[in-house]
Amino acid sequence: MLHGLTCNAAYWLRVVPLLDGLRVIALDFGGHGLSVHRDSYGYADYERDLLWLLDEVGLERADAVAGHSLGGYVALLAATSSDRIGSVVAIDVKSDWTDADQELAERSRDAVQRVEPGRAALVDRLARTIPFLGADELEVLAERSLEPAEDGWRFRWDRRVLATEPVDPFAFLPNVHCPATIMAGAKSDVMPPASAERFAAEIPGAALELLDGVGHHVELEAPDRVAAAISALVGPR
Repeated sequence: MLHGLTCNAAYWLRVVPLLDGLRVIALDFGGHGLSVHRDSYGYADYERDLLWLLDEVGLERADAVAGHSLGGYVALLAATSSDRIGSVVAIDVKSDWTDADQELAERSRDAVQRVEPGRAALVDRLARTIPFLGADELEVLAERSLEPAEDGWRFRWDRRVLATEPVDPFAFLPNVHCPATIMAGAKSDVMPPASAERFAAEIPGAALELLDGVGHHVELEAPDRVAAAISALVGPR
């Protein structure tokens, strides 16, 4: 399970309980969640995080890799160069690169997280990005997303992760030869339906699922659909 940019492994909290009978492993990419910060956040670095994880837990091959947003991009990229990825569920993946994206990347190269005097203000900011979570679920995310700092609290993720490389999935999607399912929220502004259709069409044999009434965080808004897509690719146990 691979999370999106600025997120962490806890964002799968609604999907994992629905995968009974499967061994489920989630990680925090470098610079996210509880992982250490580093100087490089390229897609190749995140791909190495994934392959390191397989080695760390003693898996020669993952039957399925599910990735949301950045995680989906990384899973598909890894599937082009490694036979250790059995299948991919790529969820609401960004497929374009705009001038605004470039400007944000430039501003973020030396950025640091702002310290707030109280934790509650950061929990409120987190809640605004995912307003459909209950208080207990929000606290699970907050525990992995926030940390105490001198004179206050801050987000754990390294702000330099926003200094991303340009997004260019169409350069490698035709080279994804494992089974793949592309999922997108029909209300998402990250992967709107037209983008999802073009994206899926570039991957040989890929399936496409568009979810009505769902936004970018498909893994939190429609966990049952995500779990079903993963289980379908893994097959019966």
